Amino acid sequence: MENQPTIEQEIAQLEQQIAEKRAALGHGEVAPESPHEKETLREIIGEKIQQQIPQYQPSPTKPQPSSTRPQQDDGQVGLDDSALSYVLPELKEKVQALINMVFNKGLDDGVKEAVRSNNPALIDAFHDVLVDELYNMLVERKKLEKLT
Repeated sequence: MENQPTIEQEIAQLEQQIAEKRAALGHGEVAPESPHEKETLREIIGEKIQQQIPQYQPSPTKPQPSSTRPQQDDGQVGLDDSALSYVLPELKEKVQALINMVFNKGLDDGVKEAVRSNNPALIDAFHDVLVDELYNMLVERKKLEKLT
């Protein structure tokens, strides 16, 4: 069996990638509240998807805020309706399943499963919701400051 990174390790990698991009843009550690943090995270996740689908181009960011509910007893991450409010109703369950896969099996598994769907709308919705969820986790851990 492969030694896959845990979600905690993947989040630490994302934190490092954000710090690297911030440094490359000249923001350094001085401005963690930079409004570009969420967009940087969006780019990083988009790059992970592009590794599987080179022609993937994410749609413009969605302005709606999202929030999570704590992890449920069954190990599933609960998204409230606002987190999925901009997802087409017919995609909500599939996006939720993909998000659960990311938090239970890892980012690569979730991305690969989304790619297997060969559904651009699903992949885009997954990308948007995943960025929101990971961003919220980083804000909760005080690695990023919430945009106001």
